[in-house]
Order: sequence, then C-alpha cells, then structure tokens
Amino acid sequence: MSAKIKSLAELTYGKDDYQQGFRPPEDAIVYCENLIKLYKIGEIEVMALQGLDLMIEKGEFIAIIGNSGSGKSTLLNAIGGLDRPTAGRIYVNGINLLKLDQKQMSRYMRETVGFVWQNTARNMVPYLTAIENVKLIMQLAGKVDDARARMLLDEVGLHDRMNSKMFELSGGEQQRVAIAIALANNPPILLADEPTGAVDTKTTAQIMDLFTRLNKELGVTIIVVTHDRQLSHMVPRVVTISDGRIGTEFIRTTEMSHSNEEMLNATAGHDSGTHTEFAFIDGRHRIFIPESYLAKAGITPRSKVGISMDGEKIILEKLKVEEDGKG
Repeated sequence: MSAKIKSLAELTYGKDDYQQGFRPPEDAIVYCENLIKLYKIGEIEVMALQGLDLMIEKGEFIAIIGNSGSGKSTLLNAIGGLDRPTAGRIYVNGINLLKLDQKQMSRYMRETVGFVWQNTARNMVPYLTAIENVKLIMQLAGKVDDARARMLLDEVGLHDRMNSKMFELSGGEQQRVAIAIALANNPPILLADEPTGAVDTKTTAQIMDLFTRLNKELGVTIIVVTHDRQLSHMVPRVVTISDGRIGTEFIRTTEMSHSNEEMLNATAGHDSGTHTEFAFIDGRHRIFIPESYLAKAGITPRSKVGISMDGEKIILEKLKVEEDGKG
C-alpha cells in the first residue's frame, strides 16, 4: 500500500523564521504578515508591497480596491502562487507559500485557487466549447467529471450554451464560462482580477450577483481585485490598498435594499450608506489616513500633528505652531 500523500499544509509546516511553532489563525484562509515584494527594473529597485498585513476568513466575499500601481495585482499574484514575495509571511488555506518548490506550487495552483481574468482569452481556449474548456482544466488535474462540468455551467446560467465556442458568446457569457472553469477543480478560493473591467454596467451587476450566490451556496472564498470603487457597494467587505500596504476597510453594516444594478446606477459617484469605514493598524503600528480626511483637517502629508487622549479616544490635530517652524 502506498504511503498517504501529505497535504501541502503538512508539507510546508515547520519552524517559522520568527518563532517556533507559528500557525496562522484557524479561521484565516489567507494570512499575510509584513509581506514585502521587491522588483528590480534596471538599476532601480521598486517595493511593490511594503510590509503588508492582511487576513481573510474562510468563506468571505471581499474586494481589494486600489489605483494602478497600488500593489493590488502583486498581492493577487502572491496569493495565487504566480509570484513569490521577497519577505514576510503568507499562508493560504494553511499552506506556507514561501516553502513550496515549483512542483508543489503547481499542485497548489491546481487544488487551492481558481482564477478569473479580465482578458477572456486568458480564461478560455477559443477553439473549444464551454464544456470542453471546463473539462480541460479537470483533465490537467487528472480527473474529468462530466456531471460536475455540466453542473457548474448550469450554476452560472449557461445550460443552453455548453456547446458554444468563445466567439459565439457575449462578453458576460464568456466571464460566466471563466467562473465555471475557475471552479472546475473545486478550489476553496476564487481569485478574480478585474472581472468586470470589459463589460457594461448591467453585466457587471449580473456577474457580481453570480459571485454573491456562489459564495453563499458553495461556500467558496471569493477575492475580487479591482480599481472600480463602484463594486465596493456590492461586496460585504472592502479593503483598500495604497503604496503596497492596506489602507482603510469598509464593512457592510446595512443590508442592501436594491439590486446590484440599481445600486450601481444610484450610487455612481457617491457613498451608498451601506458600509462603514474603518482605519487599519498594521503590525508595525502604521495607520493609513485618506487624503480627503487630511485635506479637511488642513493637514498636509509628512506634517507633524498633535496627538492626545480623550478617554478612550485618540485625537490627532493640526499643530498651530507648524507654520512658524516651531512644530
């Protein structure tokens, strides 16, 4: 009898760099601590992730939102196993990604994460039908399940389009096939990179509705990375990223009373009132304050500010002596 194949979590658990016996929190499916990623472009060294801390719980539906160059794609690639961080900790589903060799990383990408890309050509083989694309991913993992392939296409609303090729499908239908493909091997995590970037408002709402339903019905953790802040109204938890580290978080505190399409139309350009914003203090005691808040308080970046306590409140205020150089 062959020996039991160890899980990747078992294979990668060992002495931690900082303390012996470290394990990520049990309810965390993604755990990043002091994550650093350096790139070298010619003679210039760029720090894409600057000591980033993040925890995502099992079964969450979360959006990571940031502008171009904020580090959001670098973070997604690190979680997905497409890029290896320079330093720090990153555990996904109990697996220490920094300890995986190339063979183990390939296994991780087959078993643990599913990808949905903005570019539909990256999601599908164009000359194959929708169901053939889903089965192809299963074949690469070593087990084709025809019933599951059909079930997934049913789940994403494409029962009548299973035998259609990519050029026969609309943009929204192509993204639905991409979601079915991403779920083919039953991964616990679905990673979506700008999944609505190439579709209209109505289709965006439909895709986000589908993510919401799959999250609830299948229990899959869904992480959407986007620059589109309008999507924040449709996700229970939103994390902003800026300069390679977490900024503020928005947590849904009021249930939505409208459909996602109505919400997109009604909230264009302003707050929906469904989420509450929270500041985030990372492991180095850093806190991100949005520029709009600083501007309202008359505080410029790198200014000295007064800090005091009022009961349990921490108060930051502009120093009156700042202008004459005594601050």
